[in-house]
Amino acid sequence: MRYLADACALIVFLSDPDSDQTMPNGARVMRSSDVLVLPITVWEITRKVASGKLPPVWGRWPSLRDLLRAQNFIPHPLSWDAAEEANALPPHHKDPMDRMLIATALRVDLTVITSDLIFGVYGVKTVW
Repeated sequence: MRYLADACALIVFLSDPDSDQTMPNGARVMRSSDVLVLPITVWEITRKVASGKLPPVWGRWPSLRDLLRAQNFIPHPLSWDAAEEANALPPHHKDPMDRMLIATALRVDLTVITSDLIFGVYGVKTVW
């Protein structure tokens, strides 16, 4: 099984010392499996930090990308097809970043690490 992390999962995993309690299955997967991360997810997290809505989750690392590389997360491209398909999805979910994760997960058969139950409405497998 291949996994794709959403922003919330990365934030919890990287910054919450109790991530095993908060997201027991997701934390285990993030430590022991190949986990893909879309560029839009990195943008979303760093945008929240830049706007003051979130403290930096990368701690002593120079950047989020450096921490993700050190933790062996794998960058996954956002394809043009997935970007277009995200707009064609039924309007159950309004968040454009999550819609791109949903479209990507459906396109390449990924399980998304997320607490967002709306992903399942689209037929996306999730773990938290």
